[in-house]
Amino acid sequence: MEPVIVVGGGLSGLSAAHSVLEHGGKVILLDKKPALGGNSVKASSGINGAGTDSQTRLNISDTSQKFYDDTTKSAGQLARPNLITALTSNSAPAIDWLTKNFGVDLSLVSMLGGHSTPRTHRGTGGAPGWAITSALMKKLAVEEEKPEQRAKILKNAKVVKLLQDGDKVTGVEYEDGQGQKVKLEGPVVIATGGFGADFSSTGLIATHRPDLIQLPTVNGDHATGDGHVLITSLPSHSGVLIDMDQVQVHPTGFVDPAQPDAKTKFLAAEALRGVGGLLLKKDGSRFVNEMEKRDLVTAKMWEVIQSGQGPVRLVLGMQAATELKSHCDFYLSKGLMKKFANLQEVAEHMQVSFRDLHATFISHKSFASGQEKDPFGKTHFHNSDIKVEETFLVALITPVVHYTMGGVLVDEQAHVLDASGKPIPGLYASGEVIGGVHGKNRLGGSSLLEAVVFGRIAGENAAKSE
Repeated sequence: MEPVIVVGGGLSGLSAAHSVLEHGGKVILLDKKPALGGNSVKASSGINGAGTDSQTRLNISDTSQKFYDDTTKSAGQLARPNLITALTSNSAPAIDWLTKNFGVDLSLVSMLGGHSTPRTHRGTGGAPGWAITSALMKKLAVEEEKPEQRAKILKNAKVVKLLQDGDKVTGVEYEDGQGQKVKLEGPVVIATGGFGADFSSTGLIATHRPDLIQLPTVNGDHATGDGHVLITSLPSHSGVLIDMDQVQVHPTGFVDPAQPDAKTKFLAAEALRGVGGLLLKKDGSRFVNEMEKRDLVTAKMWEVIQSGQGPVRLVLGMQAATELKSHCDFYLSKGLMKKFANLQEVAEHMQVSFRDLHATFISHKSFASGQEKDPFGKTHFHNSDIKVEETFLVALITPVVHYTMGGVLVDEQAHVLDASGKPIPGLYASGEVIGGVHGKNRLGGSSLLEAVVFGRIAGENAAKSE
């Protein structure tokens, strides 16, 4: 029996590898970096699921249909019903799989922008991306040590070519750490991630979104669209790319005061706004519904910055900061957030009048209580009862290249499709490398979900193709 070859060691590749093993196959997982994890380990807001045990325990009413509707609305005219159905209908089983098979804590549920109900799951510890991805890494390492030898992990292994026999993909050629080229045979799952760090002059960002080439990114340097190139470079019966101009610019990347011009930045998790963080202009006033979809928040931030009303700051009161304590402790340790003893100190730091800044929080509290209607349309409020004498956390933020919605065309079974819409035998793809799942805008919490859902589907189908 030939092994399934999984290219990419982030959450989607790991999910595919475990799925192969669950369905009786053997797997070889390759990653070009010296360590697994990719961008998945950095994901900080959580993973979506509709109709989960955690939601039931917290009396949150949700269904996969509601999640489908929210995702379709966010995707706009680029919505692809078959891919959205696959994502949303498999969301609760994905959460269940992570908690029961890998012991991941996903007991907390929060609400992010663009969602109609709380459905973004995380645990009580650190960043959920690390918690989830590291659990799968550890278990795969355990599988590799078993005498059955059904799993193998190859690091520093850069796949340079897909092998074909006629139309069928039959394996890969990779370069090892010594520059030697090695061939492996078997069905292939491409899970190489997006192209959010491909800033070369002839790269995918320059080709499809040259307007973003000057922006900072939160992607690791590995996110260079390798899988996109592999799949579209097949000599016979190649795959196609869709929605490649759809690049998500996340509204909140931290500006590190020590390195304000750094090209690579840390992401300020959307969860910071979900628990009650406010976005403020230079004068201390709000300008947007903090819980809006990412593309709309980003557009409003650009308006503020380009009209000279920046910089934009993210401000959290003590209740909000306590709810995301592990996140905030990390950001504080990195110097990305600054702590102030009271609102007066924040006003002095921002060089605005205390009265004006205080009025912003008083108004927000009034909107939260329903006494007045928020002029920006905000309806979900959390931790809005802020006292002037409590501790505040403040950060400078800026829009950053975050996620690439476009990518390789697949069907709902994770088969890579050709230009005519027919599956390419022996070739599957999952995670950020695939296109079309999110349309024009990805909802927060759906990147980890996409990785798990389509990784599991790809792994199962690749194992069965043998």
